[in-house]
Amino acid sequence: MKACLLIKTQPTKFDQVRKHVRAIKGIKVAFSVLGRTDVVANVEVTSLKELSTLALEMGSIDGVLATETLIGLEA
Repeated sequence: MKACLLIKTQPTKFDQVRKHVRAIKGIKVAFSVLGRTDVVANVEVTSLKELSTLALEMGSIDGVLATETLIGLEA
């Protein structure tokens, strides 16, 4: 299962959050962006439960204000 997590951070915390997110198992890539969110993480997991756990872990990182999870569709 593939997904993208959009992460909104406190001002000036985006780099710290990005580094923390990159170290989490299941994260393929994480990078800072300009726009409504500050960090985007590409995720690859085996189940919805694993994705939920990962998203909740990201939400608890110091400096994270909000997250949004976009689940990839299989076509």
